[in-house]
Amino acid sequence: MRRFLILIFLCSASVVSAQEQGTQQIDNLDQLLQSVRQEQERQRSINKQRETAFLADKRAQQRLLAEAQREFEQQQKQNQPLLAVTDNNAREITRLENELETVVEDIGDLSSTFREFAGDFAAVFQESMLSVQLGERVAVVRELASTDTQVTIEEIQALWLLLQEDMTEAGKLTQFEAPVIDTAGVTRTTSVLRLGVFNAWEQGDYLRYVPETGELLALGRQPPARYRDAARAIATAQDGVFTLAVDPTRGNLLGMLSFTPDLRERIAQGGTIGLIIIALGSLGMLLTAWRVAYLLLVSRRIRRQLAMAASPSADNPLGRVLKSVEGIPIDQEELLQLKLDEAVLAEIPALERGNGLIKLLAATSPLLGLLGTVTGMILTFQAISLFGTGDPKLMAGGISQALVTTVLGLVVAIPLLFGHSVVAFLSRATVQRLDEQCAGVLARSAEGP
Repeated sequence: MRRFLILIFLCSASVVSAQEQGTQQIDNLDQLLQSVRQEQERQRSINKQRETAFLADKRAQQRLLAEAQREFEQQQKQNQPLLAVTDNNAREITRLENELETVVEDIGDLSSTFREFAGDFAAVFQESMLSVQLGERVAVVRELASTDTQVTIEEIQALWLLLQEDMTEAGKLTQFEAPVIDTAGVTRTTSVLRLGVFNAWEQGDYLRYVPETGELLALGRQPPARYRDAARAIATAQDGVFTLAVDPTRGNLLGMLSFTPDLRERIAQGGTIGLIIIALGSLGMLLTAWRVAYLLLVSRRIRRQLAMAASPSADNPLGRVLKSVEGIPIDQEELLQLKLDEAVLAEIPALERGNGLIKLLAATSPLLGLLGTVTGMILTFQAISLFGTGDPKLMAGGISQALVTTVLGLVVAIPLLFGHSVVAFLSRATVQRLDEQCAGVLARSAEGP
């Protein structure tokens, strides 16, 4: 069976080969066998040629491979230094990339710090009085603070220059032209004298800097004239040493000055009771001054009369007392004593006149102050009842009246008490001196001629 299959295969192969070669037709098995043998020889020859060509091609490939290997080795030897340089460059690139990343982070921190620093100084510059003279610097610093890009050397130098300029100008006394808003609300450009960042004057009048608007305002209420005169003297002087009043709070004290009531407003806060206390106090002080002056004059005349006892004068109490006993015999001691007592008693009312009224006014003033205190507290509680405690300004009127009247009562009572003591002392001293002289007259009359 196997042989039969092989034979069929060979026959089919021979038939195919015969058809491809266009040979003669095979008619029997011998021809088929002969054809197969020829075909095998031919295939063997072809295979041998192929093998020879393959081997030749293999040797050529090996030769090319060896040449390529030698060329590779030669190129590798030539490229070995370049590879080392490449590796070094790669490591250097890695290091520089890490360093660049660190620097970028640091620059980012520096930029954020710089922008924050610039923003803080923008607020400081806005609050500073120097912005009136150097107004453009606020816009520059705000621009530096609002930029989103990385900070540059030029920006750092610009901010540093502005800070240096601020420190330099803060220590100068400078006169420059600037707009000023007066008390009527009119803006006018005038010469302004500036001392650092503390105070500014316009023709001696103090100015207040408003940071919100960057303007200079004339104060509605100025400090005393001696402070303004000093500012005028400095503005017009060329050199010299001057004393100048400066607000170290950079305008806060001057701003409070506008809300501080003066003496007239204080008196008005006391109301009607305060006016009554002031009127009574004025009356008491005038009365005290008149009585002190009168008693001092009387005491002076009495001393002069003592030096001229032989010739009594009617311009003083002692002289009138002595004149009242002229012509009475010395031996009538009882009558002489009665006349002296009568004359002294007649002089005492004039010497003690007004003492009781001064004492009454001194005692009444604190009571009136207490009355004003009670009245002011009543007004305060009425305001609380009507409006509650939400707004302290509504209670300020009653509290002011209560405190001001108390102060006025004490201010009037204290000097009146001292005045009453002085007047009483002078009157008692004068009366005592009259009594002493009367006793002396009686003693001389008792001694006889």
